[in-house]
Amino acid sequence: LILAGVACPRVGNPRLNPPTPSEPYAEEARDFVELRLLQRELKISLYGTDKSGVCLVGTVHHPRGNIGAEILKNGLGRISDWTIRMMSPVDVPPLRIAENAAKRSTLKVFESYAPPKLTGASEFMGTVVEVISGDTLLILPSGEVYDDESKLKKISLASVRAPRAGNEKTGKPDEPYASECKDRLRVLTVGKSAKVNVHYEKEIPVGPDRTEKRQFGTISIGKREDIGEVLVAEGLASTQRHRDDDEKSARYDDLVAAESIAKAANKGVHSDSDYKKKTINDLSDPKKAKTHSGSLIRLGNTKAIVDY
Repeated sequence: LILAGVACPRVGNPRLNPPTPSEPYAEEARDFVELRLLQRELKISLYGTDKSGVCLVGTVHHPRGNIGAEILKNGLGRISDWTIRMMSPVDVPPLRIAENAAKRSTLKVFESYAPPKLTGASEFMGTVVEVISGDTLLILPSGEVYDDESKLKKISLASVRAPRAGNEKTGKPDEPYASECKDRLRVLTVGKSAKVNVHYEKEIPVGPDRTEKRQFGTISIGKREDIGEVLVAEGLASTQRHRDDDEKSARYDDLVAAESIAKAANKGVHSDSDYKKKTINDLSDPKKAKTHSGSLIRLGNTKAIVDY
């Protein structure tokens, strides 16, 4: 049985040749669980299995509480992203609270933990100027005059993955719902005042041998507390699969819960139906534009979207 929501350091195997050593605090974590669970008759809730189908994944209900939360509270393990997704959303907050407490106290496996360092403010207000993709925007901070591109802040939605746009030069097509996700984000954000909470930064490849430091955060507009959650709930984007020690959105569990509902409803990227891409006439080529000019003139006023 794998405890849902928790990953402890691995215990070594002395029988191998050469023997593998235990990771730091592995044996202490094993002793901690053994002392509280061994030879006890306890209730277990099962959620599924691992990929191999050999190990069950579940929660052990101890009379004094959730053993997983106690492991995390004492710094003897980390939250396991792939198993916590199997749990009911209502059972997740105690685990997250326990892990955050251990991080703040730098207990055991978190002894070298340090909060993510940000190059700018962790919170600011601004106006969304451009939507670059289904999960990345350019925002003009409040009080700034838009007289130079350097005044804009590039923000990606934390823990959200939008379908990727293709590349005409390499012949790579758009992923399904890439244009729909970008357009929905445009409708929700462009020209509107937004509150941005930055959670972490990452180096993102932007070309051969070149990277840029990108900020990832939660964007709130009006009554919508998290624009990323709206996209995930509508099936236009998915949650990012993080490593157990990665920084995540502060609203990560809400995003996972929204994705579970979208999956159950077969919405968007989770649909079993064949995706039908919208036909778009790209008239950026002057020759192609000229062939369409007559019909466009005859149409008179035409509705259009200014992309940028």
